[in-house]
Amino acid sequence: MTAPYLSLDPLVPWRQIARPVAWDQVFGRSAPLELEIGCGNGEVLVRRAQERPGVNLVGLDVDWVSARRALRRINLARADNAKVVQADAALALERLFTPQSLSGAWCLFPRPWPKPSDARHRLFSKRFLRLLNSRLAPGAACRLVTDFKPFADWVRGQIPGSGLDAAWQETPPTVDSKYERKWRGQGQEVFYELTLVKRQHHPWPNPEEPLLHYPHFDRMDPEALTTWEDRGEISVLCKDVLYDRQAGRALLRMVVLEDELEQAFYLELMPRPQGGYLVRPAPGCGVLPSLGVQRALELTARRLCAA
Repeated sequence: MTAPYLSLDPLVPWRQIARPVAWDQVFGRSAPLELEIGCGNGEVLVRRAQERPGVNLVGLDVDWVSARRALRRINLARADNAKVVQADAALALERLFTPQSLSGAWCLFPRPWPKPSDARHRLFSKRFLRLLNSRLAPGAACRLVTDFKPFADWVRGQIPGSGLDAAWQETPPTVDSKYERKWRGQGQEVFYELTLVKRQHHPWPNPEEPLLHYPHFDRMDPEALTTWEDRGEISVLCKDVLYDRQAGRALLRMVVLEDELEQAFYLELMPRPQGGYLVRPAPGCGVLPSLGVQRALELTARRLCAA
């Protein structure tokens, strides 16, 4: 069993607070802000926090098991200048950080997706680099280290038009992280380091999050509680339905695809005290307000509303 994280205090509940995040308030002080993309078990994040007490450090990882391990390390080290965010890297950069707010960033041994057919899953695409550029302060840099030279070459090919300059070099082991030790144990002694320095700013404003309108209607057609899909520029998919006929309530498992954002959540159909029915995101889903979520609400209500 994985050891407990001891305390959730270093975890930023970004879905429950205003976005973009007011990091000075989160840390309780004003200080330079740096980001580790893919903090894993948190060992490098904590080491850097101890070496740089005057810097506010955010460790980002999409995986809860990794985030939990990072939380434990932060708590054991009492590294108050380190926080953890569990989220997708592109989503976090776009929604949680304001333009030109990062004084530095680093990413150590990201998954290289070695098959060419899987290259679309790689971080540091042209789009991601432009987004990263927008969040870096003028002259700030992002350090990227990989064990896989084709990945380093691929990233270099994404640089033109990003507003970033890239210096790269072969380097001996210098990171002392879990994955570096793993590759060294398999005999690898040469790694590949890219330093991406911001030279020209590319604007990328934080997206506006609309105030969601919850549709309501007088009568509901239970026969319409089925799965369905509506594909287009914004795709809305109803994947499953749970219906309590006696209570007149239902949960609909939804997937919404819009631009680069994919959200999976539940919509709740519920009776209104004053009569009729209401459709809303189920409490606790942590859905991000968006045009796609509003479309999911409206399409669902249109299907369920009895003539």
